[in-house]
Amino acid sequence: MSLEQDVRVMAGTRPFSLMPREALQLLAFSCERRSYRPGDLLFSAGEPADGAYFLLSGEVELSAHGAQRKAVRGALIGESALATELTRLSHARALTAATALRVPRDTFRRVLTEFPDVAEKMRESAAQRTRQLLNRLEDVSARAFKS
Repeated sequence: MSLEQDVRVMAGTRPFSLMPREALQLLAFSCERRSYRPGDLLFSAGEPADGAYFLLSGEVELSAHGAQRKAVRGALIGESALATELTRLSHARALTAATALRVPRDTFRRVLTEFPDVAEKMRESAAQRTRQLLNRLEDVSARAFKS
């Protein structure tokens, strides 16, 4: 895959969809491309998370506490680690041959300093998603107390 192909795939995924092409090009160029064989581990639960993984091709299984889900091309795995220090909650293992961009938090933040208007858009988007989550939690709580 070329840099331009990487940018096209990234442009379809939040939060990258909020970034102008130039910011995506800088980010894609600055990130490490990693290839995985089936069965290879991207990361394990309990590890410190210093960034995210953007899946350019293949399939990755995320597993935690006996539950599994599959990530496919265009998935951003570990998005929260772009914003804050945290510990990985799941294991991520390649199901097929896969290629991912490792997006370190520091690299992501550096790109945002070059594009401060994008950082503000992302902050607004995160605040909106947080409000939606809180509203859903309030609905669940209200239904639980009615029972």
